[in-house]
Amino acid sequence: MRIARFVVYMLLSTVPFLVAGLIVWHQRHAPGDPVVLIDKVDLIPIKPPSATALENIFLSQDYSWPPQDSVPPYAITSLPYGLDTLDKQQKKTVFFRALLPIVLAENLRIWRQREFILQQFGRGAIDSQSDAGQEILAIAAQYHVDGDLNDPKVRETLLNRVDTVPVALVLAQAAQESGWGTSRFALEGNNLFGIWTWDTDQGSVPVNRGDDANHLVRVYPDIQTSVRAYLNNINVGFAYVDFRNLRAQMRASGKPLDALKLAGALNRYSITGDAYIENIRAMIRSNELSKLANLSLSNTGD
Repeated sequence: MRIARFVVYMLLSTVPFLVAGLIVWHQRHAPGDPVVLIDKVDLIPIKPPSATALENIFLSQDYSWPPQDSVPPYAITSLPYGLDTLDKQQKKTVFFRALLPIVLAENLRIWRQREFILQQFGRGAIDSQSDAGQEILAIAAQYHVDGDLNDPKVRETLLNRVDTVPVALVLAQAAQESGWGTSRFALEGNNLFGIWTWDTDQGSVPVNRGDDANHLVRVYPDIQTSVRAYLNNINVGFAYVDFRNLRAQMRASGKPLDALKLAGALNRYSITGDAYIENIRAMIRSNELSKLANLSLSNTGD
C-alpha cells in the first residue's frame, strides 16, 4: 500500500525523482561453494526541491520519527535547501530521516562483505587465485590491507577494518559536522562529515581557511558517496586505530556495538578532542539515536 501511495504521490507532485538504482551483483563461485555478493544495496534516488517537499514524501510513506521497524529505501541525492526554515524539532527529524536509509544501506553493504570474509576464513586456507580469494583480495584493496590472506595478522587487520559503524554515531557526526544539513559544504558539496582533501579537482576552499593552510573541503557527487567516504575513513584512517580496536573488542565479546563507548575513541576526529566527544554523546542521548540499532531497510530482501 505504501508503494502504491508513493506512485500516486509522484504522479501528482512536481518533485523530480531520479528513478533508478540497480543492484550490482558479483556472482563469483568458489569450487563447490556458490557465492553471491551484493556490492550495492538497491535504493531509489530522489532529489526533493525543498525541505517541505521532502517532508511530504516522508508523510506519503508513513515514514515518521522515530521509525518503528523498517524505513523506505530512498536515497536523497543532495540535501534540499530550506532545512533552516523548519522549526528545530522538524529540522532534526527531516535530517535524520533523509540520511537513515543511506546509512543503513552502506552499513549493510559492509556487513555483507564481512560475512563473506568470515565464511571463507572459516573454511581454512584461502587460495588467492580462486574466485573467492580474488574477491577477498578486491575487498582488502578497498580497505588498504596488503599481505597473505592466510597470515593471521592480515586476517585480523582485515576484519578489524571491514565492519560497520553504529547508525547512532554516523547520524550524530553528520548532524554535528554539517550543522544539521545547513552548512555550505553540505548543500554545495554533499560533504556531511567535514572531510578534507588536498586535491584541487575534488575540493572547495573553506571560507575561514588560514593563510598558511592549503587543505580543501571534499566535494562529493551525492550524499551516498559522502557517507561511504566517511565510513571508509573510519575503517581505514590511521587516526581511528583505537576506534577499530575497541570495536573489535566488542565483537569478540559478542555484545552489540555501543555507540556511546565508541564515540570515546574519536578524539582525533576534531581538534576540540574531548569536547567533541561529549558533543557527539550528548547528541546521541538527547535524540535517543541508540534506539535505531535494530532498524532495517524495507524491500531489500533482508
